Amino acid sequence: MNRSDDMIKRQKAAELNDCRELVEVQSGNEYQIRKLMEQFPQYAWKYAEGITIPGYMIKIAEQVSEEFDGVRNIPTDLFPCEYFRVIDHSTPTELAIQPKRFDKTEEQLRRKMQIHYEDDQDRLRIPSCQLFPKVACAVRIENMWYRGKLENVADLSPWVYVYLVDVGMSRQVAKSDIRYLDSKFGHYPPMVARGRIRGKHDSSNNNNIKSFLISFISYQLF
Repeated sequence: MNRSDDMIKRQKAAELNDCRELVEVQSGNEYQIRKLMEQFPQYAWKYAEGITIPGYMIKIAEQVSEEFDGVRNIPTDLFPCEYFRVIDHSTPTELAIQPKRFDKTEEQLRRKMQIHYEDDQDRLRIPSCQLFPKVACAVRIENMWYRGKLENVADLSPWVYVYLVDVGMSRQVAKSDIRYLDSKFGHYPPMVARGRIRGKHDSSNNNNIKSFLISFISYQLF
């Protein structure tokens, strides 16, 4: 059984659940996305959970701090180490980062997307009625295909704002450059996470690093 068949089976079981009407709010973008997932399981309409690496690092760091409570100089080699690439830092307090371990995965994903959307078939064009905020999509920018998530959509405008989940930036693109995102590209989580540094931003204060990572846990990931 492939992923699409399994999704269809699960959705049918959910439709027969007597408790569904008690918990489902039949309005808003999330509800519309759930309906689209049921009607068109061959496409991805939302992404998997965001990056959890910063949260893991904070958990290990806190455990080490508790074990060495009262010790002034904790050996630095006991703390977790992860290399991140800064993707975007358009403001002093907000950053977009990508774990370097994702470099090969992102490269392979992008190469597969270029091949898949090379023919640019019109059947993959998303109709206007399905273009609304939070919908996952494929977007063409300068003849390159990226994974995106719709942000601002105006019915009468030929343009939309799309957040590029693997780049960490928003772009204004033509609606004609938006396509359905194939389900095989949807199970990858966004490769970039955004966060903001809290409190004072003195570069000499090492606590800024911990504050920055904690922000990724509580700050809404795209």
